[in-house]
Amino acid sequence: MIVLYILIFILVLGVLVCFHEFGHYFFAKKAGVQVNEFAFGMGPKLLSKKKGETYWSIRAFPIGGFCAMAGEDEAVSLLNEGDKIRIVLNDQNRISKIILKTTDEEYKDAPLITVEKFDLLGKDMAPLYINEYEVERDALVYYSKKNEVQISPYEKTFFAKKVWQRFLICLGGPLNNLILAFVTMIILGLIVGTSIGNTSTLGDASDSAYKAGLRKGDTILVIDGYDIDSEYGFSGGQTQEGSFAYAIYSSQKRELPITYLRDGVTYNTIAFASYAFNNLGISSYDDDITSENAELVKVIVETKAALGGTNKTIAYQANNGLRNGDIITKAYYYGDSELTIQETKIIETWADLCSFATSESVLSGGNVALEYLRDGGTHTTGVFQIYSEKLLLSQGYTIVTKFIGISAPTKFSLGEGLLNGLRYFYRAIATVFSTLFLLFSSKEVGLNSLGGFITILNQVASTSAAGFINLLYFIGFLSISLGIVNLLPIPALDGGRILFLFIEGITGKKINPKVESIIINVVFVLLLILIGYVLVQDLIRLVIQLK
Repeated sequence: MIVLYILIFILVLGVLVCFHEFGHYFFAKKAGVQVNEFAFGMGPKLLSKKKGETYWSIRAFPIGGFCAMAGEDEAVSLLNEGDKIRIVLNDQNRISKIILKTTDEEYKDAPLITVEKFDLLGKDMAPLYINEYEVERDALVYYSKKNEVQISPYEKTFFAKKVWQRFLICLGGPLNNLILAFVTMIILGLIVGTSIGNTSTLGDASDSAYKAGLRKGDTILVIDGYDIDSEYGFSGGQTQEGSFAYAIYSSQKRELPITYLRDGVTYNTIAFASYAFNNLGISSYDDDITSENAELVKVIVETKAALGGTNKTIAYQANNGLRNGDIITKAYYYGDSELTIQETKIIETWADLCSFATSESVLSGGNVALEYLRDGGTHTTGVFQIYSEKLLLSQGYTIVTKFIGISAPTKFSLGEGLLNGLRYFYRAIATVFSTLFLLFSSKEVGLNSLGGFITILNQVASTSAAGFINLLYFIGFLSISLGIVNLLPIPALDGGRILFLFIEGITGKKINPKVESIIINVVFVLLLILIGYVLVQDLIRLVIQLK
C-alpha cells in the first residue's frame, strides 16, 4: 500500500505543478514569449521531447517543476567577449547554429571563432550578429545532442513585454491552481450530493449506530428521552430542540437509549456515543465498551497511520504522555504558565471532561496536565500546550465532537451541488488565509508547524485511505494553498514578481535587472533554508510517528 500511496502522491503533485506551470506557459505564449522548456520535476532529465521551440521534459525528482521562459533573468548573457565557439552557416552565409561545446565530434569541422563583438537581442528588430556574421533570429544554440535551444531575440523575451502582459504571465500559475481547485470543488459538490436535513430517516449508519443495529432507512424517534422532530433531524444544530445534535449533546451520558422505526415496526436499542476532544488530542476508546464501563474516561491518543507507524496526538507526545487505554481521573489547567495550576477538575465521567474542555479558560488555549490510571497505578503527564478554540475553528474543527455514526440521506441536485462546491471552495480559501494569519500572529503556530513533502505525502496517504471523496477535497485544498502562497509578495515567488511589476507600473521605470536578480537570489536562498528547516521538522514528525 505504501508504494501505491507514493504513486498517488507523485500523481497529485504532478497534476498541481503541471497546472501551475501551464498557467505561466499559456499566458507566455499568448504574449509571444519564447518558452525553452516545460518541465515536471527537478534535477537531471529522464525524458525530453522537443515540440516547436519548447522542450517538454520529465526530470528525476518529482518535487516541483518549471516553465523556462526566455529573458526571465535579464542579467544573464548567452555569450561573453573572448568566448570560443563554433558556428554553422546557412546558404545566406548567416549563422543558423551556435556551438558552445566546441569539442563535439559532430561539429569538429565547423568554423571556430573567438567572440569579439555580438548582439543576440536585436532591440527594435536590429540585426543579430557575432563578429562579422549575421545571426538568424531563429538560430539554435547547441549545448549537447540532447540539449539545443532556440536563441531568443528581444521581442521574444519576457522582459520585452508590456507590464500587463508580464503581470498575466506571473499571475497565470496561481490563477490556474485556483481554477483547478474551483473545478475540483464543484465536481466534489456534485458527487457528494445534497444532504436532506429535514428528516429523521437515516441515509447511513456506521460506528456505534451500526453496532446498535441501526441501518439505512431507519427512522429515529427518540434518543435518551429527547423526541426527534423530522423537520429538524439533521438540519438542526446543538441548540435546536428536536434535532439529532440537540439530543446527542444534551444527554449527559455516553449510553444513549434509542427508539426507531423500521418497516412500520418500533424497536429499541442502545448506542454508545463516541467523543473527540480536538483541543486536548483525546478521543474515546470504543472497542470494549459496555454499560458498566461506558462512563470511564478511557482514551485513544494513538491511531494507525496510512504510511506505517502511528499518528500520535499532543496528549501522547507530552512527557509521560497518555497511551491508548489510559483512564483519565483529573485535569489541571495552567494557563500560559507551566508552573502554577489555575484550575483542577476531577474527571469521573465523559461529561466532566466535556465540562473541562469547553470551560472558558481552557478554550483560550494554554497548558494542561492530566492525571490517569494505567496498570493499577496513578500517573500524571507533563505539562503540554493545547489548541485554542480560535485556532481550531479557523481550521474547521470543533472543540468537542460527540457522535453515534449516523448520516443524512442525500439526493442529486445540480443547483445545490454547484452551490455546495462553491461553499467548499470558499471554506478552503478561508482556511488557508486564516492559517497564514495565525502563522504570523499566533503563539500556537510557528515555523515548526509547517509541513513539507513528507507531511503532504502522509496527508495524501491518509486521505486516500479514507476514500476518493476525501482525496478529491485534499487535492482541491492543496491546489488553493499552492495558488495563494505563490501570490504572497515575496521575491522568488510569483507574488514577488507581481509586486515588482506594480512598482514598475506606478513609477514607469523598470527595477534594475541586476538589483532584482540579487534580491530574488537572496530570498531564494532563504527559502531554501526554510525548506530545509521544514524538511527536518517533517523528519522529526516521521520519526515520532514510526516509534
